[in-house]
This record gives sequence, structure tokens and C-alpha cells, in this order.
Amino acid sequence: AVAVAVSVVPEGLPVALTVILAVGVERLARRRAVVRRLAAAETLGSATLILTDKTGTLTQAKMELAAVVPYGSTDGSNALLTAALRNTDAIIENPGETPGQWKIFGRPVEVALVRGAALRGLPVSALTERGALHDQLPFNPTRKFSVTVWPQASGYRTVIFGAPDVLLPFTDLAQEEITQVRAELDARARGGERVLGVAVKESLRHEKMAEGTAFRNFQFLGLLSFRDPLRSGVPAAIGRMREAGVRTVIVTGDHRGTAEAIARALGMIDGAGAVLTGDDLRYLRREEWESRAREVCVYARVTPEQKVQILELYQAQGEIVAMTGDGVNDAPALERADIGVALGSGTEVAKSAADLVLLDDSFETIVAAIEEGRKILDNIRKVIVYLLSDTLDELLLIGGSLVMGLALPLSALQILFVNFFSDSFPALALAFEEGVDGTGAKPRTLDRNLFDRAMRVQIVVIGVSTSALLFLLYYFLLRWGFSPPLVRTFVFASFATYTLFLSFSVRSLERSIFTYNPFSNRYLVMGAGLGVLLTAGAVYLPFGQRIFDTVPLPLPWLLGVAGVGILNILAVEFGKWILRRNAV
Repeated sequence: AVAVAVSVVPEGLPVALTVILAVGVERLARRRAVVRRLAAAETLGSATLILTDKTGTLTQAKMELAAVVPYGSTDGSNALLTAALRNTDAIIENPGETPGQWKIFGRPVEVALVRGAALRGLPVSALTERGALHDQLPFNPTRKFSVTVWPQASGYRTVIFGAPDVLLPFTDLAQEEITQVRAELDARARGGERVLGVAVKESLRHEKMAEGTAFRNFQFLGLLSFRDPLRSGVPAAIGRMREAGVRTVIVTGDHRGTAEAIARALGMIDGAGAVLTGDDLRYLRREEWESRAREVCVYARVTPEQKVQILELYQAQGEIVAMTGDGVNDAPALERADIGVALGSGTEVAKSAADLVLLDDSFETIVAAIEEGRKILDNIRKVIVYLLSDTLDELLLIGGSLVMGLALPLSALQILFVNFFSDSFPALALAFEEGVDGTGAKPRTLDRNLFDRAMRVQIVVIGVSTSALLFLLYYFLLRWGFSPPLVRTFVFASFATYTLFLSFSVRSLERSIFTYNPFSNRYLVMGAGLGVLLTAGAVYLPFGQRIFDTVPLPLPWLLGVAGVGILNILAVEFGKWILRRNAV
């Protein structure tokens, strides 16, 4: 009973899994991705969909003021820039330097606005001074604009700065004029520019503003357009994820045209129907949205609440979603995502809600993290197959002997020796596998169930074939009259060493051992070598013989031990071949 109880417990599994996750987290940190929750390292390997923001992740976050387009006059550029600067919170750390050398802290678009205005000769420091500010509504992703109120000689001046398509209904422009402005906006957005508008209103008195305040009869001053270059490695990274079976979808608050232009430049879309806006989501029926969801590559002008809806829709369709975010309003979506990914430049609230923090904000780091996650997941699968097949082998070998009325071939101490020493060192070494299967660069179907068909088949094949071979050898060697202590020592040595042979074969659960270098993992070579030395000590050293009740094995019996290991490797490779053949 003790022997059976010991045999069913894979003692090395918890330690091996912890080491795999710890090694994976350290590798992720080297690639500038900080894991906040250890279990997320494994979840990364199962990701099937990336919902990513645009600015800073797909682009360089080096936004520049590209154009100043005043409305209604040709000399209103300074007035337009002056009004926009009144709505910035950017801070210049070294105002004494030239504008090109300034270190500016704030939202990327505000940084670009301040630098661009300074290069155009405006007194930026005076215009961004907030001391005289009377009232304000900060920028809000749902509202999509900011508002400031400033005192002046004859009353107050209210400035609105934000999304032009949201601002235009607040202005006193005629419908024909609004159409002209929208045409300019669409043309620039389709060119990949981010476009913002400015509107002002003079009034004799001002009442305190709050959320829901009605705005009307503003004077529209014009448009400001900004360019943010794409990161050079992003198209290739998106392509690698596509080949690995992971879709990428842009989810942004920017204008539809801007987001679509970026997606086309990245090679994500080449036709119509791949873009939905926040307004579309309000009017689409759930069934229509679900039918289009797998074709959509871009969601534009979405609110933080709609980000959560998008996330939940894809999760309901069985996707395992990695989602990026940086603001306070992104925290609910990051919390609900399978893998919440916060930008290193984002808020502390977003980082606290996320599982992964990108120190460099780069989409390529997300891709690197998923590739590392797949290595972690594969290493976990290998260790589970390795240790559970050995556990099944022990259980069947001990159980078969009990059923047949034979003396136990292995004692409880011998089983513990195999589980703790012979098995554990190779299992720990598998944590350092770098991906023999190339899991980051080939299509795979991954689901939430870790025990897929291939794992179950291999555990059963390895466990049954090995236990059957050892049991038959044990049974017939006893019947042929060989010394029971010698036979039991042979079974113990075979059992302790065949698992060491097996570890080289399970380095890949798919590829044949003859297609890769089985000895390229030096930690595995050292672990297997240490296991052989410990087994030899248990068989040949007097101290080991007394503890484990063994006797020295003659040379022919040692050759038999090696033969058992080779036969088991062939059985495992045959199982892989069957699985590959059925998968074709």
C-alpha cells in the first residue's frame, strides 16, 4: 500500500513547474516585459488574439506637429496654436534650452504641440502657465476633448480642444461649412495623420462646469494634424504572430481614417469591411457583430466601456485575449483580459490591473512575450508528460505485481529515489529548453485545456509500453530461476535509467529525436549524467546497497538496462510518428 501510494505522487512536479515559470519570467524580463503574476507567464503561451492600442505601441510615440489649418482666414495659425496651448498640461523640464532640446513631459500629442508651437516662434512658457485658469474639464477618452476657461478683460474665454468630429456640432458653422471641414479631416486622417480641432467662445460670465455640460455656439478656429511614425519592426512582428495563429486587432480612440491608414501600412487589411467604429457598435445587433468580429482588424473611436465589450465578445467566442492599455479608464479591460498588458509609460492604475508591463511600450515586446510564453507552455507540457508517464509506469508495474501475486519489484524507498533524484534533475533541466519545436514561428491550435489529445496519448503510450516491458522482464526472469535480489535490482536500475533516456526524447513532443540534436541542452545532459551516477551509487556502493536493498549488476545485465532505455525511446518515437501521421 505504501509503495502504491508513493508511486502515484509525482513529487518533482511542483518544483519543476515553479522553476519553469521562474526561468520564463526571467527571460521575459530580459526582453523588457515584466510579469506581475507568475501564472500569466503560462497564459501568454495560449494567447490567440491581441487587442492593441495604436499610439506608442504600433507607432514610435514621437509625434510631430505636421500641419496647422486655420479655418476662415489665412493668418489664424497663431490664434489656433495659442488656443490649443491653453489646453495642455505638458511640463518643460529645461526651458532654458532650445525647443529642439527640450525634455517635455505629458501626453504625446501635447508634447508635439508644445514643441511645434515653440519652433514656430510662440511664447510657449507663458501660454502653458496654469496660474490664471478659472475652470476646466480634463481630457476624457469617453468625451474625447478637454475644456479650459480663462478670465480676460471683458469676461471669460472657453477653449475646447479635441476630436474635430465631436467638436463640430458645438460650433455655429453651417452644414455646408461642416461638410467642408469634415472633408479636410477625412483626407488628413486617411493619410495616417491624427487630427484635432480647436473651438472657442467668449462670454461675460461663466458657471461651474461638470460632466454633461451642454456646449453650443462656439467659434471653430481650425485643425491641427500630427504624425507619429510607425515602429520599423511592427509589420514583421504582426506577420510572425499571424503565422503562429495569433490575430492582431487595433482598438483605438482615434479617427477611423487614421486607424485604417495605420492598419493598411502594417499590412493588416487590404479591402473594405475590416473597420468598425464606436458608433457602429451602438447600432449593430449582437448577432451581426458576432458574424463580423473575425473579419474586423480595426475598432476606431471606441470608448473605454466599448473596449470591455469588445474584449468580452471575443472571449465569448473562445479567444484567449491579450489586451493593451495605459490609462486609468483602461483598468477594467486590463483586469478582465486573459492577459492584461500595460504600457510602461502608462498610469500606475493600469499597471496594477495588468498581468504584464512593457518597459518599452513596443508591440514587438508583446510578440516576444507571447513567443516566450509558448516556450513556457511547451516546457510545462513536456514536464507533465515526462513525470506523469513515469508515475503511470510505476502504478501499473506495482499494481500488476500485486494482481499477479508477485513480490513487489520496487520498494517504497526505490520509488522515492527515482522520483526525487532520477526524475527530478532532467525535469528541472527541461525548464531551460529554448524551444526545439520553434513554437514562436509556426501555426498551432491552443486552447484552455492543457491536456490535449497528444499529451494524453503520449502519457498512456509511454506509461503502458514501459510498464508492460518491465513487468514482462520481471515476470519471466523470476520464472527462469534468476536470483530475486538480482532481478529486482535489474528492474530498479532499468526503471531509474530509462527515464533519463526518455528525457532526451520528450524535448519535443512532436518532432522525431533524429531531427534535432538531443544533447544541445547542457543542463539536461548534466541532469541525466548526475542521475546515472546516483543510480550507479545506489547499485554498486555498499552504502547504497544497504539503503536500497540492491546487489551489484554484472556487465550483461548492464547491457540489458541500456537496452530497456533504447527500446522505450523507440516506443516513444513510434507514438510521435502515429500522432504526426494522424495530424496530416
